[in-house]
Amino acid sequence: MRVALVTRGDLFPTDHGAAVKIVRTAEQLARVSGAPSFIITDDPDHYLRFDPAGGHAALPYPPRLRAAEEWPPLPALRRLSFRIAARVGYPEDELFLYQPLFDPTWLARCLGLVRAEGVDVLQAEFPGYALPAALAARLARRLLGRPVQSSLVQHNVEWDRLAEFGHPVERLRPIEQGLLHLVDHVIAVSADDRRRMVAAGAPADRVHVVPHGVELGAFVHAQPAGVRARHGLPLDAPLLFFHGTLHYWPNTEAVRFLVDELLPRLLPRWPTLRVLICGRSPPEQLQHPALTFTGAVDDLAAHISAADLCVCPVMSGGGTRMKLLEYMAAGKATVSTTKGAEGIPYVVGEHIEIADGPVAFAELVDALLADPGRRARLGRAARRFASAYDWPSIARSTLSLYGWAGPSAGAGAPSAPDPAEAHLHRIAPGKPRTLLLLINRGCNLRCSFCDLWDKHEQMDVPGKLLPLLDEAVQIQTRVLVITGGEPFLHPDLFVAVTAAKARGLSVNITTNGLLVERRWDELLAARPDSLSFSLDGLAETHDRLRGQRGAFDRTLRALDRALGAGFACSVYFTVNHDNLSELLPVWRLARARGARFDFWPVNDAPDLALRGAADRAAFAHAIDEIGAADAEVAGRRAYYLQGLDYHAGARQPVRCLGMVDQYGVKYSGELLPCCVWGAEGVVMGDVFQDGLAALWRSPAVQAFRAKMLADGCAEGCYNHSLYEFSQSTGLPFGLRAPADAG
Repeated sequence: MRVALVTRGDLFPTDHGAAVKIVRTAEQLARVSGAPSFIITDDPDHYLRFDPAGGHAALPYPPRLRAAEEWPPLPALRRLSFRIAARVGYPEDELFLYQPLFDPTWLARCLGLVRAEGVDVLQAEFPGYALPAALAARLARRLLGRPVQSSLVQHNVEWDRLAEFGHPVERLRPIEQGLLHLVDHVIAVSADDRRRMVAAGAPADRVHVVPHGVELGAFVHAQPAGVRARHGLPLDAPLLFFHGTLHYWPNTEAVRFLVDELLPRLLPRWPTLRVLICGRSPPEQLQHPALTFTGAVDDLAAHISAADLCVCPVMSGGGTRMKLLEYMAAGKATVSTTKGAEGIPYVVGEHIEIADGPVAFAELVDALLADPGRRARLGRAARRFASAYDWPSIARSTLSLYGWAGPSAGAGAPSAPDPAEAHLHRIAPGKPRTLLLLINRGCNLRCSFCDLWDKHEQMDVPGKLLPLLDEAVQIQTRVLVITGGEPFLHPDLFVAVTAAKARGLSVNITTNGLLVERRWDELLAARPDSLSFSLDGLAETHDRLRGQRGAFDRTLRALDRALGAGFACSVYFTVNHDNLSELLPVWRLARARGARFDFWPVNDAPDLALRGAADRAAFAHAIDEIGAADAEVAGRRAYYLQGLDYHAGARQPVRCLGMVDQYGVKYSGELLPCCVWGAEGVVMGDVFQDGLAALWRSPAVQAFRAKMLADGCAEGCYNHSLYEFSQSTGLPFGLRAPADAG
């Protein structure tokens, strides 16, 4: 897939946040996709081409396009576009970002590059470039017959940023909001930015979160390399670090805060303290004996590595703070304001420290300077957090948004049908492709119908899961369901959630809820898309089945707190002989709270099976009452009742869309079609050894899919996957007629 970024021209030297983001995106889009990527700027003569093997070159536009740009009205319109942008009300020092809205030469360059290089996506970086990108994509579809897509990457919610700086935005806001409707995709760099754009009327289904990234390798392995000596800083002096484009007003004000508020409070206790500040255009009026301005540097990672503590006293602006990701990737403890850390789902006290106001900020810096152990702990956790934001992962998330399924066979080659889909025939998968992840084994409960609590094992998230998520995106996975054991026992659970969301996956966590209170701050920061709580009866029954007194009350409190914080929540109920009479009361309890409710008969627990006429009648009555309020349940009535055959001992082979619209991966790396974790006959291989993408397309998996369609699976589960198979294919999931479930 060939992507062209349409954007500003001040990219080299790459010494400010926007330039880093744009250039790294272009580099990684090429490397990950295996096809060149491009950058279109205000240069009328050249565009940039980035090659998959690395490196880039400035190439001339085709002569006919270059000549067209000089057609008599166009140069005059180009000059006039700056005056129009100023009259509309855009800031004078940012007119170059908005004049493309009124300059038709941008449209000509976009359309010309689509034709010359076979571009598939025109990705506008900043709103001013969205209009030529969107119009060129539409013209390419109509005139050239090419299915070109357009997108807008919002580095900030620009109307909010300008309003925050005191600039009038009454005429600017509706223009930007209109552009959000014009493009095919909108990319926000944080969940908060997405929320604000959707609240302003942007189409929710078009706005996706793909955050900024960080060059992990450069920062993880950086060494101080004589930085202190180079700048005349004592080797034993406590050293703070900050960087940015220093003529940018929020960064200028951050330096002012350091000089006027922070240093006067710290120097009496730390008289040798120094502050190292990197970035172009240092504010000469803010000189201080304890401050060292380096200007722009080529070895930023080494400079960060030389510091004892990083600070980000930014009070305004928007988007995701790339500087914080760089500090965290370098393993540095960091103190930031709340605004300075906006857009990053951190946990205070674990990944970063937050302080607002000069007194609180100074006290926190003082405490961290005095406690090297605390700084080291923060730095280790911060580095693990930043590992979810490496640039290749960000590129994969972006490409996945455009429908990319893996590296192309060659430049310009037509995409061949994916052999992994050849088995589908008339099957139309009924849900987005879903990864069921058993992230750990071990639980803080002892459920009578589960055997995943007896040992404690867990998946290596930084080393094993993050590469797995990259491959999951490659095979067009859209949803991640994290289960266990009890997932909240895994120390890196929320690193996994953050990494998955950074890759564009929707994330659900299934939990017993007992550890929600303990890990509440992490949960709020990572913000999974939904939570599913297990309740298997009212208090006495639930506690008995789950093996712990008070479990029901604690789970209910966790559910209420999550609902109150705006999380989408479900209640899962495992129906068995002991709790059947409480199915309706628990459904009413969930419904009264606004939670979704789902239920199914217990699996592989013969002593708890539903049997006999009384159980049949009670189950049918519950289904009918729930179905009267829930059309989905009403539509599944026959499926639910057929489950009674399963409980009566009928273990006929059944068919589902395992290895089609869902698949499971264990903490040990085993690839399965579903969540029947103990089954050996359906293990498809080890994703850690063989790779998920390779296994997904392997002959063994193709053979399994064909066998599932023809013969079914005899592992003995009974869950919604069977119903979904019938809904998607129009075929019965069972291979023989069911008994009368009356």
